[in-house]
Amino acid sequence: MNCYGCCEPLDKRWDSVSKVPRLRRVSVSPWANWADMAEKLGDRYIFSMKPSPAELAMDHFDEEKIRQDLREAFRITRNCHVEIIMKDNHTIRNEPQRVIRWVQIAKEEAENL
Repeated sequence: MNCYGCCEPLDKRWDSVSKVPRLRRVSVSPWANWADMAEKLGDRYIFSMKPSPAELAMDHFDEEKIRQDLREAFRITRNCHVEIIMKDNHTIRNEPQRVIRWVQIAKEEAENL
């Protein structure tokens, strides 16, 4: 099985990417159109969701905004096989608890589907 993607938006390149043999897992960056990719991937591929790390870097850690973003992402990908990978965290404001709390919120929202 093959994986494809990193940080580029694949929604505009899907016709080319979909030709990768034995493709199973596709990285969907924050810059891609997630609704379009969810439709294209369906339940045939793993939608490897890469949320924007910006919420971890803001002055204020806004748990409600994080919940809203995750709920919307789960709504969009409701017919997909999804994994979430939070990456590219260049700063967390010297508050490692932000990462732990983000994971807790993500788990809670996934369990509420």
